[in-house]
Amino acid sequence: MRRNAAQWPEKTAFSTLDGRTLGFGTFDRRVNQCNHVMQALGLRPGARVAVLSRNRVEVVQAFGLTKSGLVVVPLNWRIAPAEVVKILRHCAPDALIVDAHGQKLVEPLRGQLPEGLQLLSFDAAQSGWRLLADLMDSAPEDEDPSWQAATQEIACIVYTSGTTGTPKGAALTHDGLLDNARTAAADMLGLDPTDQVMAVMPLFHVGGMWYHLFPCFAAGCSILLLSDFDAGVVLRELQDRRITNVHLVPTMIAALLDHPDAAHADLGAVRMLFYAASSMPPQLLRRAMERFPSCGFAQGYGATETGVLTVLGPEDHRRARDSANESLLASCGRPFSQREMRVVDDEGRPLPIGAVGEIQVRSAGRMRGYWQDAQATDRVLHDGWLRTGDLGRRDDDGYYYIVDRRNDMIVTGGENVYPNEVEAALFADPDVQEASVFGLPDPHWVEKVAAAIVLRPGAACDPQALLQRLRTRLAPYKCPKTIFLTDALPKNPVGKVLRKALRERYEGEPR
Repeated sequence: MRRNAAQWPEKTAFSTLDGRTLGFGTFDRRVNQCNHVMQALGLRPGARVAVLSRNRVEVVQAFGLTKSGLVVVPLNWRIAPAEVVKILRHCAPDALIVDAHGQKLVEPLRGQLPEGLQLLSFDAAQSGWRLLADLMDSAPEDEDPSWQAATQEIACIVYTSGTTGTPKGAALTHDGLLDNARTAAADMLGLDPTDQVMAVMPLFHVGGMWYHLFPCFAAGCSILLLSDFDAGVVLRELQDRRITNVHLVPTMIAALLDHPDAAHADLGAVRMLFYAASSMPPQLLRRAMERFPSCGFAQGYGATETGVLTVLGPEDHRRARDSANESLLASCGRPFSQREMRVVDDEGRPLPIGAVGEIQVRSAGRMRGYWQDAQATDRVLHDGWLRTGDLGRRDDDGYYYIVDRRNDMIVTGGENVYPNEVEAALFADPDVQEASVFGLPDPHWVEKVAAAIVLRPGAACDPQALLQRLRTRLAPYKCPKTIFLTDALPKNPVGKVLRKALRERYEGEPR
């Protein structure tokens, strides 16, 4: 932030669809003001500030609170209110900053929030919430907090749902975030200060912030920040603003290609399309490469806990497209030079090339541990290596392939869904006796959430009514797209439900 303000003070850092622009110099001064507000409220280095908001420039400014040693906790605005409260009580922040949507989300449960929590809003000062902009107006803008972090001090805590549904907060360090941003900017996205970037992924998500926006900011790019994804808007802005770099997930790319305006939109300026969350089906990639003829495609693999690890770059995509063998498209690429990766067996012993085992990583970008959860930290960190929980293999050329997720995580529309969390919500329904949640292939979502349930004796439940009840307890993207009623679930000899058998049983069933 300091460097960009000094080097390009008048250059546009961020712009929005409503015509707002913010130069790097002005952005840095706003960050200074925000820091001084928090100091005036009594927050000191190490205090946590939670942010619950849709994409907007003020969210990025809030990440600048790391300037004075504060720890930023971005929250997923798509989760249910009870989930938000659970996370807030776990990380015990000193301040919560929300937009209008976030305020509406937590207001009904305000009595359950941690005591002494400072309530601040981007949008409205009412009912005990203070308007952050009003507080910033009287704060100094040219006085930099001038605080220097030790490299391994925590900058952010990012929550990911555990396989049991219990949220875990990955503690990310200043050094790790900076390493990740520089690596992604130079070795994955190929950025330079002339790039015009579109940022549409949610900023609470590692893909939106850590894999794209932070690297773009670090490279001095001008960034168009969108609040959400709309295929028609994205096509128009790609053309009119001559966007050169964009990050999308495969479902977004499919929506662009299927939009009526796609046939005549001028997309010739786009030189890099980065996609993550899942590999892209070969037929979809071919369509996209035809529609973006001068564009390079890249995908990366990583996690909140690890930072970005690998890249399957533009040359890899072109080689796969032009060859008869498209198997390379199933790869997540090769590790960056600053990353170590290995495939190990259940005892942690390295496996030979081609063998399937758990992927472990060692990198400067990994988390320090899980916030206030030593047991969970010890389960994944050992001798500097982090256990990803992903099963994969490596080929002779050093490309890695993710074979399966040890924890059966479902990636739907770019969002991670953990089956046990959804099952817990299903089990809470009075009509459900047993339930198992799993992923099924889907042409739009790439993978969709599905559930097989056994009803309680005497229950006569309509699946649609069950879904309606479920939506009051879970975020919409976590709710099953399809519910199958069955008399019994397949189980192994010790009674564990076999999700693989359910996927095989229902994969060919009508949707």
